[in-house]
Amino acid sequence: MPPVTFEDKVAKGFEAAGERMNSIDMNVKEIEACYKTLTAQFARYGKALISGTMDGKGYPGFWPNEGMAKEFGMHVLRVIGAKIKTGGMSTIDQGSNLVPTELSNWIIQKLGTYGKFRKYATKVQMGSSSQIVPKVTADLTIFCPGEKNTIVASDVNVGAVTLTPRKFACLTAISRELEEDTAIGIGEIVGISVARSMAKKEDAIGFTGDGTEEFFGMTGIVASLLGVADAVEDIPGLIIGSGNAYSELVLKDFRNVVGILPDDADDNARWYMNKKFYYSVVYPLAEAAGVASIFEILSNIKGRFLLGYPVEFISAMPAKEADSQICAVLGDLELGAMLGERRQLEIARSEDVFFVNDMVALRGSERIDVSAHGVGDKDEPGAIVGLITAAAQG
Repeated sequence: MPPVTFEDKVAKGFEAAGERMNSIDMNVKEIEACYKTLTAQFARYGKALISGTMDGKGYPGFWPNEGMAKEFGMHVLRVIGAKIKTGGMSTIDQGSNLVPTELSNWIIQKLGTYGKFRKYATKVQMGSSSQIVPKVTADLTIFCPGEKNTIVASDVNVGAVTLTPRKFACLTAISRELEEDTAIGIGEIVGISVARSMAKKEDAIGFTGDGTEEFFGMTGIVASLLGVADAVEDIPGLIIGSGNAYSELVLKDFRNVVGILPDDADDNARWYMNKKFYYSVVYPLAEAAGVASIFEILSNIKGRFLLGYPVEFISAMPAKEADSQICAVLGDLELGAMLGERRQLEIARSEDVFFVNDMVALRGSERIDVSAHGVGDKDEPGAIVGLITAAAQG
């Protein structure tokens, strides 16, 4: 048997190392396959629930981090009285029926993300069931009296906005078998659904509420603008479009709306319109104006812009043409609108409502009021103005 040389030892060493690397590579592939399987199984309970690290970095879900998503899910399970299995042990913790403060604050923030009215209107924390909030309607007059001369007095004109909160509520039935689901998944599903549903209703009321039962008796921006005067022609805060059809509207109509917006509402003003209206009416007008004008009118550097003002999509705003329809609004909601909040969102439970179905009722509720007070009067436009299509022809 020939002696084992140094070269032979080196070759065998490399061969053993190669086999070890192949083994490690196989293990890595098995781990990756297992990870993909787990990701697919958990995906139906939420958005990429296990893709984040333990500290929540890179977590792409509804909540700011994975820990908060799990905490909310655990809270929902506690609320419905489900058994939560941790480390092989089962515990029952009814806990409080109210959402923990940190989670409640986060839901309110997400309401602002989903709801444009809440996001941009002035928010008033109400301390009673009805609250009068002052608003300045005219500023002081500035004089130059000169040395030793008397300063002429002037008055601050102050109006008042009365806020009376109404209860917003939603109710759903959840199976007791939720204990079989992941806590993070439930946090994703319930958190997104509650926030989105409340925010959609707030937007519908804040922008298009007409005081009817559908809008809980509240009046929003559109109805407030139309309520300034009996005839549209007598409302300073509205520009009548070039026709009653969307195809008859021209770019000048939108420029005229900008022209009536008061100076003090200019800096923070935004357009509010339906996404379909933007792409079926505004965008074609920009295309027709030419390439150079497209960049000026629809700049995409910082998002959607129209004539220099940001554009926010509001699903509650109209998407189908109609006669005498306010189809676009421009204004500073911080100056012209309020959202009064008496009670933030809370979640409560009941075992009685769906007792025969062996299900638990979950109720989400809040108490708020909205006011679109900045629509001007018969003499002057306010911080919120709009474009309205013409009346029926003939």
